[in-house]
Amino acid sequence: MAAVDAAYTDFDSDRAMVERSQELSSKELSEARDKATQAQRRLVDAIESISEGFSLYDADDKLVIYNRRYRDMHSTASINVVNQGVSFETILRNAAAGGEIRDAEGRVEAWVEQRLAQHCDPKGTHVQRRSDGRWIQINERKTDDGGTVATYTDITDVKKAEQAIQESEQRLRVIAEAAPMAVAIVTFDDGIIRYANRRFSEMFELEGSSALGLQAKTLYADPQHRERFIGALTERGHVEGMEMLLKRVGGEEFWALIASQRVEFEGRPAMINGLVDISDRKRMEGELHKAIWASEQATRAKSDFVANMSHELRTPLNAIIGYSEILFEDAQSAGRESEMADLRKIQDAGKHLLGLIDNILDLSKIEAGKMTLYLETFELRPMIDSVAATVTPLAKKTGNALVVNCADEAGTMHSDLTKVRQTLFNLLSNACKFTRNGTITLTALRDTNAAGNWIEFQVRDTGIGMTSDQQAKVFEAFTQADASTTRTYGGTGLGLAITKSFCRLMGGDVTLTSEAGKGTTFTVRLPAVTSAASDTADSAAEQRSEGPQAEHAPTVLVVDDDPNARELLRRHLQRGGYAVRMAASGEEAMQLARTLQPDVVTLDALMPQMDGWAVLSAMKEDAALAEIPVIMITIVDNQSIGFSLGAADYLIKPIDRDRLVRAVEKCCPRGAPRHVLIVEDDAPTSELMSRALRQIDCRVTQAENGRVGLERLSEALPDAILLDLMMPEMDGFEFIARVRDESRWRRIPIIVVTAKTLTAEDRARLNGQVQHLVHKGEYSGKAVLAALDELVPRHARRASPDRP
Repeated sequence: MAAVDAAYTDFDSDRAMVERSQELSSKELSEARDKATQAQRRLVDAIESISEGFSLYDADDKLVIYNRRYRDMHSTASINVVNQGVSFETILRNAAAGGEIRDAEGRVEAWVEQRLAQHCDPKGTHVQRRSDGRWIQINERKTDDGGTVATYTDITDVKKAEQAIQESEQRLRVIAEAAPMAVAIVTFDDGIIRYANRRFSEMFELEGSSALGLQAKTLYADPQHRERFIGALTERGHVEGMEMLLKRVGGEEFWALIASQRVEFEGRPAMINGLVDISDRKRMEGELHKAIWASEQATRAKSDFVANMSHELRTPLNAIIGYSEILFEDAQSAGRESEMADLRKIQDAGKHLLGLIDNILDLSKIEAGKMTLYLETFELRPMIDSVAATVTPLAKKTGNALVVNCADEAGTMHSDLTKVRQTLFNLLSNACKFTRNGTITLTALRDTNAAGNWIEFQVRDTGIGMTSDQQAKVFEAFTQADASTTRTYGGTGLGLAITKSFCRLMGGDVTLTSEAGKGTTFTVRLPAVTSAASDTADSAAEQRSEGPQAEHAPTVLVVDDDPNARELLRRHLQRGGYAVRMAASGEEAMQLARTLQPDVVTLDALMPQMDGWAVLSAMKEDAALAEIPVIMITIVDNQSIGFSLGAADYLIKPIDRDRLVRAVEKCCPRGAPRHVLIVEDDAPTSELMSRALRQIDCRVTQAENGRVGLERLSEALPDAILLDLMMPEMDGFEFIARVRDESRWRRIPIIVVTAKTLTAEDRARLNGQVQHLVHKGEYSGKAVLAALDELVPRHARRASPDRP
């Protein structure tokens, strides 16, 4: 338009020059006419170059100048009228009469009169709808000489877009009103509610349309919830399933689940929110959590009850089995065979009851999630032979033949040896019980395929078999095939339930196939290697970052799953002049210990999968590692109670006399006078142990609790102490702590004798292989260094200088 205005000004100037041409010479007149022609051509070119339609009417409202776009905006009814010199009204009436203007339909004269008034006194921009669907935006203004100049812009696309937005918003309103949830649209910049459906008003107890114009932030009960919601919406552009604490206008708080999406609403950035009241669900969740907590409390109470009952049952069983063994030996020496048979029955009944208690304890641990795996590598063939040797007498007792199929080169397995043995023993015992004068076959084979390396055990019998209904419930606890089976064969129904739980705990499973009257085959599949995952990448990085090592310095292997703890210990130890290597897991620790043969190992007690106690046990069973000193690093309890107790061994009641003798002889070798202090509150148990020890020439002092035990220690120092854990007045834990506090008693070996089921915390307080215990959370580098200096002199090493 600026170019058009400039050209138009030049044209007026040149026209004035022509009017003065009579006063000029002919030459000047010719030049003036050329300039006027050039100015008019520039004006026409400028008008044609603009993208809008253009028209110029003079003071008499006659068309002076227009461009092609202006003419093309008229339909066939009026396009031929658009010529220079034609009045605006003529062009207008032709367009209206020809049906070109939608707004003029049915009211031509009224519309023409209105449009002429706008043209004579233009007020700016107005929009005209054409019958062919086009929208034309007209911008008119008066010129200085009384004419009218106008531009015409086709805004059809803009109008269609606006119409689409309006239709979309209308559909959105319809959908929102029909939605089964509360819906609100809030403009993003000011947080004002621009739309709310009926359910939104009902949810917040708002009347009618009172939600409109309300600040949305007033509906949040917790400002932090609002900040979290707005932050997530700003970052991602949408929010799905966020729980919010909101409040109704009356102040009542309630929980809602909100989903939100950023949108454009009436040309402004906004968010559309959908809300569902989840107050009932949250209330039910609260009740469920209470129920879960109550269930956990009940499970814990049951576990405590079972553990305590185990102690109470094992104590009299100790007397029954122990005294029956003494009476049996006396009867055997005197040749009273009739009494021997009765005493053997008493022993067998006591041992059967002991096995039942052990099974119930195992099941209780499994249900409570407290059953722990102790992983080690063992040869398959010797393990199979050991199990077969144990089961053979049972098989012969019922007239069965035991067949073992296992290659001599079956290889090794890395798993929990005790639980694998118990699994096979349970299945073989079961087969012996339900088979008479038949064959029981134990097969072990290795299955290596794309799924991994597996060990498969099969126990096949030719016994009574099972129906499909019986098979469906055979692995349920306290369940046998049916009532008649229980009456005929006896048993508690715990063996197979424990077996299946053990297999799953070790990463495998047990299945069965059976046919009534023909026999049963149980198949156990276990991974050949049950391994703890280790972060080898982090471990390797740490190995690279262990820093410079002092030449010929004693080597310390630091084992901890916490990288910060490893790094802190490394710095303290290197400053103390030690060479440091680190491991992030139990398995990695065992590998490095075998390779490095370190002078000392610092070992975290609580690690995932293979914990510190399992590592310690494996080290002490490995002849190459057994002599390496170990410093345990553990976490103290809330009262900061933790002692380096150093129990030499512990025995489980009922006491196995042979094991008792071996434990004492380990602490007090034969060939010298031996004095043993027995601290036990149960008189029969104390007397049984006294008799056994006197038979190997030990002098025995007895104390009925920990307090009396301390008094006996003050009177005479024994060579070893046999200690019960659960006693009145002063229990075994406190007794050991008091003993270890006294320097003169500190080196006396202690053998724990208990019916208590030892927890991880108990093992941490009693483990006899630990030279020192340092507490996480309160230990310093000096504490570790002090322990190391006691175990390894600064200028001495066990290993050779060329050790890796």
